[in-house]
Amino acid sequence: MPPPEIIRRSGFRWGLALAAVLAATTVFMSAMIYWLGSYALFRTVDKSIVEQLELLAARPPDLLPFMIASRMNQGPRVVTRVGLFGPDRRLLVGDITAIPDALRLDGRVQMILSPSGTGEPRHERFAGRRLPDGRVLVVARDVEDLLATRAALLQAVIVALIPAILLSIAGGMVVGMRAQRRLVQLRQAAERIVGGGLEERLPARVPGDELDQLSAIVNRMLDRLQDLVYALKGIGEDIAHDLRTPLTAVRARLERGREHAASGEQLLGIIDQSIAGIDQALAIITALLRIAEVENGRRYSAFAEVDLAELVAEAGELYQPVAEDKGIALTVLAAGPGRVRGDRDLLLEVVVNLLDNAIKFTPPGGHVRVELSGAADRPLLRVADDGPGIPESEHELVFRRFYRSDRSRGSVGIGLGLSLVAAVARLHGFGLSLADNHPGCVVELRCWDADAAGAAEPAQPVPGDAAV
Repeated sequence: MPPPEIIRRSGFRWGLALAAVLAATTVFMSAMIYWLGSYALFRTVDKSIVEQLELLAARPPDLLPFMIASRMNQGPRVVTRVGLFGPDRRLLVGDITAIPDALRLDGRVQMILSPSGTGEPRHERFAGRRLPDGRVLVVARDVEDLLATRAALLQAVIVALIPAILLSIAGGMVVGMRAQRRLVQLRQAAERIVGGGLEERLPARVPGDELDQLSAIVNRMLDRLQDLVYALKGIGEDIAHDLRTPLTAVRARLERGREHAASGEQLLGIIDQSIAGIDQALAIITALLRIAEVENGRRYSAFAEVDLAELVAEAGELYQPVAEDKGIALTVLAAGPGRVRGDRDLLLEVVVNLLDNAIKFTPPGGHVRVELSGAADRPLLRVADDGPGIPESEHELVFRRFYRSDRSRGSVGIGLGLSLVAAVARLHGFGLSLADNHPGCVVELRCWDADAAGAAEPAQPVPGDAAV
């Protein structure tokens, strides 16, 4: 037979366990109070019996009977009884008529039932010892009053124990039900999340206990998961939207070529145009996947020490012939310090993209300047051109995927270069900004906090965008 639903709930079991621990603790403390109280009562009596026994035993043998008789004459003030017996165990003097058979004559106190005048045996504490001359000295005290006190103490402990146990059980159940209520809330929130509500979050208090801290960690994980899902959805939508145009154009060219091509040369030209359109579609897919890989933080394993000066010089050397062919003066100043921790291939791609954009939009006779400056631990990369520039209202927009400014509509490109630059900068923890060069544009890459970039969590991407 399966256990009831309430017993299977962990919150109820936690409360029950807590109640059991509190009840057991209460019982243990009550038992300790009773035992210590009883021990204190009898310890005082036993100590007085032993002291009287030793005191009388130390008296001169010929004076001992006289001292015992004198004690008996003191009447009710004497609470102990004394008896002096001969070697044959016959009473010589005292108010103890006989030596109990169970009494050991070793000077230690024993509890012995003694007959009384009422017929009811009485509890007495006895101690006895044999004197050097063979006589036996016995001291006793009635402890019925102490037993009554101990019984009253036990009754008081039991009376106090019952409500204490009940309160312990009630407190444990309250704690258990509160824990159960929190677990139900967490379970319901988790079920809504599993059902597709990615915007749902686990309830957590700040500051809270360990369960709240765990909920906060799970919420951060859900935030990241939601961003990745939206980013993946955005990538799929971007690919579907931006591939439609080149693929439609390829299909239209092929149809026209099939219907209107008058010669093999015309057909080859149409095929070449179609191949270029397919290459453009593949470039879009490759760029989007590249951005997604960077934004999802999959490149931390490739982080190492990178010499930015060497990297900038390499990119400048690569683009120097391109600038010369267009009649543009390219100046590269990379003598300053610039060692950072990052992915060298991605950082080279950033510099190449910035140089490519600067040369693309700079008219013939213009000037492009690449400069690496700043402190050794805060290098600054600046790429300036003499092109048409970017209006301040578009400084944030140009880093979005597929965004094309009105001034760049006629140029070759798919609008993903700066989006990739922004994603790489965010991955490394670098700052990225635009400024006006009067005329032209200046792009600044602030390579700060580079040492912590490898340990930092990648920034959360905006769905469909690559904001700075």
